[in-house]
Amino acid sequence: MKKRLLAAALAALLLFSLSACGKRASERDIELDLDAIAQALCASGYFSGEMAMMDPETVPELLLLDTDRVEASPEDLTDARYYGVTMGTSANQFILLEGADPKAAERLEKALRIYAEDQRTGFELYLPEQAARFEDFILERRGRYLLFAIGENREALSGLCRRLMI
Repeated sequence: MKKRLLAAALAALLLFSLSACGKRASERDIELDLDAIAQALCASGYFSGEMAMMDPETVPELLLLDTDRVEASPEDLTDARYYGVTMGTSANQFILLEGADPKAAERLEKALRIYAEDQRTGFELYLPEQAARFEDFILERRGRYLLFAIGENREALSGLCRRLMI
């Protein structure tokens, strides 16, 4: 009887450990379509002004990935989309990032936080009303993907960002 209980307990433990590993593997295997997310954000109406895709090659420099100021490096970044307002004086923008893996995404998240602080400081000089928006930015992360956004109607935009990152 003791052997059966021990065998059942070990089987349950094995099953539990395998299911936990499966969850981590599925998080690692998430695939998000950055172009579809970008299209949905552009069409949302939560950004004042016309949004345009900036050159994705500028994202490593934008996030200071090649400096000692951030832990992340250009190798941490697999893919990116960066959109901003083309005309006018607005902080409205969004950045979509795909990290090489979840650990790289953690480093990229820290780089986005530094970017927001730097942008806030820069905007304080010439558009102080826009600078405050960098203190309340939206940052969603799922697996190795990140979405940073600043737009109109923060609460509604935040909800959309959450849904798009599922």
